[in-house]
Amino acid sequence: MASLQLADGRTLAYEEWGDVDGIPVVFAHGTGDSRLARYPDDTLTRSLGLRLITADRPGVGGSTQLRGRSLLDWPQDVAALADELEIERFAIAGWSGGGPHALAAAHLLGDRVTRLVLASPLGPFDEQGSRDLVLNRDLRMIWRLNHARFVATAAARHESKASRRDLRKFVTHLAEEAPADRDVLLDPMLEPMFEEEMGEALVQGGVGILDDMWAFLDWGFVPEDITQPVDVFYGDADDILAPEMYRRLVQRLGAADTHVWVGGGHYQVFAHWAEFLQPLVAGRRDAVN
Repeated sequence: MASLQLADGRTLAYEEWGDVDGIPVVFAHGTGDSRLARYPDDTLTRSLGLRLITADRPGVGGSTQLRGRSLLDWPQDVAALADELEIERFAIAGWSGGGPHALAAAHLLGDRVTRLVLASPLGPFDEQGSRDLVLNRDLRMIWRLNHARFVATAAARHESKASRRDLRKFVTHLAEEAPADRDVLLDPMLEPMFEEEMGEALVQGGVGILDDMWAFLDWGFVPEDITQPVDVFYGDADDILAPEMYRRLVQRLGAADTHVWVGGGHYQVFAHWAEFLQPLVAGRRDAVN
């Protein structure tokens, strides 16, 4: 684990993967995930000519919690990390709950962000019926505790401790809850990575996960604010977020290119890693000019 001390004294934990001389890409992990979420055979990322940078959001893994954070706090951390690594312009990839964070960074950092790729991205809740597009019962329950956050915090600490005691069981349970993702979550190549990255996500008792969840309630910007090229990937059999959420987001992003994984679920990005990152390879000139 590498780390950076931010201006306010917090620690930002990060990793670098792929080609050290490649096109820089900052990957925003999902909610409930960590900087260790990636395709585990790094030769694939390296073969694409990409320098993949993954960072724990505050309260996740090795990054210090930032209480009361919003989506618009994350771009400052991304900019500080890029400055530390002497990267002026870069692309951003985001998966699931990392999608809104990726969009926030694109919104606030402007020309520093060349383009985006998103997989199974959570959409905003500013349209009627948008929360009904969240299919996962646990996620819906957390948002119902918005006005009793201390209850959610106590429950998260308990669940995190129990889950970390048997991470294989935890991943297997996720596979049972999301049948469309069973083959991905239990894939012999991918399953150990999920154990590792999800275990790392829970080391602070789930506080960063809850902070993500509260931040999603009010983005502080709208998808229409995004000016960079965007590609959106999703599975049409997603058991966690309804595909209609992705279709609505694509419409609001304007010129976004859409890619549908037929029969795929929420975690399909890890089974289609090269395809997901390919738009950034195609746009490599933008990332360095």
